[in-house]
Amino acid sequence: MNWAPFVMTRGGFHPVVDRELLERSYPDFPLDVWMISSASDLLGWEKMRERYRIADASAVPCDVFVWGTGEPPDPRLTRIGGVPFLPKSIPWPVIEGETTTFLCQFDFRDSRDLRGQRAGGRLPGDLLLVFVDSEDAALEGDEEGMRFVWVSADETDTISASDVPPPADPFEFVTAWGARYRSEDVPSMWERAYAIPDDAAGGRCWSLPVLWGTKIGGVPYDSQQNRHEVPTDYLCQLTSVQASRTAWPWVDREEAYGDSFGEDGIHGSKNCFMIGDMGELTLYLQRDGSVTVESACG
Repeated sequence: MNWAPFVMTRGGFHPVVDRELLERSYPDFPLDVWMISSASDLLGWEKMRERYRIADASAVPCDVFVWGTGEPPDPRLTRIGGVPFLPKSIPWPVIEGETTTFLCQFDFRDSRDLRGQRAGGRLPGDLLLVFVDSEDAALEGDEEGMRFVWVSADETDTISASDVPPPADPFEFVTAWGARYRSEDVPSMWERAYAIPDDAAGGRCWSLPVLWGTKIGGVPYDSQQNRHEVPTDYLCQLTSVQASRTAWPWVDREEAYGDSFGEDGIHGSKNCFMIGDMGELTLYLQRDGSVTVESACG
């Protein structure tokens, strides 16, 4: 596969981003802090954290994802859109008679070592699949318009693209899969982050303590407030997806996108997924096994 030179396969299930090779790939990268979708976004966060000493022994580990496009190299991987890893024995979710749209899935197999976190504890399955009855349900985190399906990664008889039914309320968004990077959130460092000059890295260095990207574990990013600890039963988070205007905007595409809404622009509907104005969906696994959602519109 034509993957970026900083993407490796080593031991786990998801391809992983190698930090040293990532730095070599962007030797002159102007450091910025913005939502993490591309690997260059990730480099900006990590370098600026080091520059301003955003670190603490009490940091909370997490797995954050940058994206490749299209169908993943393994259908079980963390992904958005496309064909879910859904066993044929499980009916496609329907809400009030309306066929849903597959939104995303999270693969927790590489995150089982996140001890003391909900994502690293006992889960109902290896993968969590999320379906929505409309674009509004996805953007607003409307639990009544969402269905959650846990499945085992050991399933062998799963659906193919030809088995995916037409949704009742279709909407267009990127099809992408996640390459994993082990990092951490540092919610004890908000005060230090707010002391960083406003003209550093696009003026968003105040957000450095908690990674703004799709992730499993850690501390959820909240565009409406600063989180100082891990919320009870927090599991994972899907943030908006928008590629950077750099080489390797996706880990399987070297050519940069333009700044447009067309087929080859970062704002094109097939190349992004917007939750409000760069917002996020945060998923919680309750003690009774139910999944609940919080949404912020950015």
